[in-house]
Amino acid sequence: METMEIKVEKALKIMKYQDWNWMFAEYSKPAYSRAYSSMRAFVKLVATIEDSNIAKALRDLWTATYQLVHATMFKSNPEAVAEFETKEAELMAVIKPTYAIAA
Repeated sequence: METMEIKVEKALKIMKYQDWNWMFAEYSKPAYSRAYSSMRAFVKLVATIEDSNIAKALRDLWTATYQLVHATMFKSNPEAVAEFETKEAELMAVIKPTYAIAA
């Protein structure tokens, strides 16, 4: 049985390696399928996390990362980056409280 910490680490790893730009690229069917499968794996994994605050924070971090990609895709956007970093720090403090000490 996986502990919540292991599930959180797996979810963060999926998020780290997610291809956030897949929907904009002229990707092949296999690339699309891999990105979509990665997203579905994240959703299923987060659904198994019993702590609703941590699950919500992971989903919010996914959304914030997606929004950052959109805001910075075609041009530099320091405001969006700063906003994301603040949101990321807040969410990581919920997901992994030890990060709150370092922030």
